[in-house]
Amino acid sequence: VSQGKVTQDVFRPEAHILEINSKSGLYPLYVAYNIYRARVEAAKQKYGEVSHGFAMNLWDATIEENILVVCKTPMAKSITKRTLAGFRNTRVNAQYYPDLITNISERPEVVVNTFRDGKHFWEINDNTNMKLDAIVGNPPYQLTVAKKETENGQKVVINIFHYFQIIADKIQPRYSSLIYPGGRWIHRSGKGLADFGLAQINDKHLSLLEFFPDCNYIFKDAGIADGISIVMKDYAKNTSGFQYKYAVGKTIQLANPGENLMPLNPDDSIVVHQIEKFVIERKFGYLHDAVLPRSLFSIESDFVEKNPAKVREFIDGSVIDTKNEIKLYTNDKAGKAGRARWYIANRDVITTGLEYIEKWKVVVSSANAGGQKRSNQIAIIDNQSAFGRSRVALKAFNTEIEAKNFLAYAKSELIRFAFLLTDESLTSLAKLVPDILNYADDNGLIDFSQDVNSQLYALFEIDENSQAYIKDVISKKAE
Repeated sequence: VSQGKVTQDVFRPEAHILEINSKSGLYPLYVAYNIYRARVEAAKQKYGEVSHGFAMNLWDATIEENILVVCKTPMAKSITKRTLAGFRNTRVNAQYYPDLITNISERPEVVVNTFRDGKHFWEINDNTNMKLDAIVGNPPYQLTVAKKETENGQKVVINIFHYFQIIADKIQPRYSSLIYPGGRWIHRSGKGLADFGLAQINDKHLSLLEFFPDCNYIFKDAGIADGISIVMKDYAKNTSGFQYKYAVGKTIQLANPGENLMPLNPDDSIVVHQIEKFVIERKFGYLHDAVLPRSLFSIESDFVEKNPAKVREFIDGSVIDTKNEIKLYTNDKAGKAGRARWYIANRDVITTGLEYIEKWKVVVSSANAGGQKRSNQIAIIDNQSAFGRSRVALKAFNTEIEAKNFLAYAKSELIRFAFLLTDESLTSLAKLVPDILNYADDNGLIDFSQDVNSQLYALFEIDENSQAYIKDVISKKAE
C-alpha cells in the first residue's frame, strides 16, 4: 500500500527501522517484507530474474541490515526471531531490554543514551552514527500497579503508552508511526495525559492522525473504550497543521488547536463553533469549571461496609432529625458489585464540603458522567443530603427552582450533545458544555416554563440541519 513520499522514504534498501515493542514480530515482518520487495525490484532492474536462492539472500540481508527490534521479555524476543527468520541462522537484531517499561517511563533520557556492548540499543553492527528512518510499533497501553489499590480495593492501572511516543520523539528518526488509545490523549484527559496530549496535538512534527472510535475496526474483538489512534510524525516537518482522518471518512487538513479541544468527529465542528462563539460573545464559561470534586464529602465507596453502625437505610416516610442527621446517598459496598442506596447518618460523618449539605445538588454517575454508554443517572439531591464517590455534582444551588431549571437545561438536546463531545472521564467532563451561570427564573435568557430545546437552538443560532444532526447523534448514543 503506497502512502506516497513517506513510503518511498521509509521502505528503501538502505533504511533502518526500529520496532519499539515487539510481542510477536508482526510489525517487523510487515516492515521487512516491504523493504525486501524494494530490494527485489532493484535486483530485477539490475540482474533480470531473481532466483529463489538469491531472493532468500535478499530476505536475510533485509533482516540483518534494515530491521531493529526491542522486546520487553525474552519470550517476545524468541518469538520475533522465529517470525522473521524461521529456523535458519539469519542474524536478527532483536534485543530484550530488561525493565523496559520502568526505564522508558521514569528515565527515558537514560534509555536513549544507554550503551550495551558498546552501542546504543537500536544500532546495527558498530554504526554509532546510524540514523533511524522510522520508529514503528503498537506499545503496551496500561500497567497494573500490583502493590497499589484504590479505596475500594481495585488494582491501580496507569497509562504507559505515551512514554513510547515520548522516547520516539527524543530519538527523533525521520518518521515515527505508533498505535495507541486515542480519545483521552487527544482531549487531554486521563491520568498522566494532560500535558502529553496538549504537547502532541500541537507538535509541528505531527503529520497524520487517524482516530477510530470503534477499536474493532483495527483490532477485532478488542475492548478499548478509548478508541484507537494511529499517530504519524515527520520530524523534518516544522510547519503547523496536520492531516486528520476520523474512522473511515475522508482525510482533512486541520490546524493545531492550541488550548482548545479538537472535536473528535469533524462533523461536530459546526455545532462546536456555535457553542464557542456564544461563550465568547456572552463572556460565559464552560460547565467543567463548575463541577465539584468527586471527593466532595469524603465518603468512600466502602463507607457503609466499614461503618454499618453509623447508617440506617432510608425509606419513604423515614423521620430525620435534620439538626443532627442527614440523608446519605452512597454505595452499599465497594467495587463493581456495589449499588448506590439512600441511608440516614449523623451529620458528623461528613468532614468536608459541609457548606454544600444545605445546597441543592444536580448530580450524575461518576462512572459514566458523560452518559455515553447508558443513562447518566442525572438527578437532584436535596438540601438535607450528602453523597459518596459514586456521584459527582455538576453544580450546586441555593434554591430548588434553580436546580430544577438547570436539570431541564442539562437534559435538553443541545446540552446532551455537548456532553457527548468529550469522553466520560471526569478530567474532561463538560469541557464543551456551555454554562449560562444564572439558572433562576429571571435569568433573562431562557424561560424555563416554555420549551427549552427550541429556545436553546435559537439562542445558539443552531440551524435546522445541525438540529437534525444533533438529534441523530443523541439517538445513536442512546442505543
